[in-house]
Amino acid sequence: MLLAELGPGEKFKVMRVVFGGEIGKRLADLGFISGTEGEVVRAALFRGPMQIRLGDYDLIMRRHEARLVEVELLPQTAAKKPTPEARTHIDLRPHFRHGLSHMAHGIRSRRPVSGKKPHSCH
Repeated sequence: MLLAELGPGEKFKVMRVVFGGEIGKRLADLGFISGTEGEVVRAALFRGPMQIRLGDYDLIMRRHEARLVEVELLPQTAAKKPTPEARTHIDLRPHFRHGLSHMAHGIRSRRPVSGKKPHSCH
């Protein structure tokens, strides 16, 4: 299985880096060596970059680089409860509506009360 196929919260053990050369050396320098355990913290939408935790540090990795790392999926020890930040949804609609009504009120208050045209500043 490839690292790019894993989702957030899944733990893995690195089996090998499939590609050599500069990219393979760079991945090895980052800690992707046989036997290293890690976890996918999160992944961007539309197959974007992934946040990987190896040991006590995190790194962001492109998907095409994650396809070069062969991993073994580790069994999940316990189901994690989502953090409060992950479960909280921010609803901006009430603030947005309030902002629009305030703007509309401001526009109406600037209209001339009488039939006279406002004087130009220029």
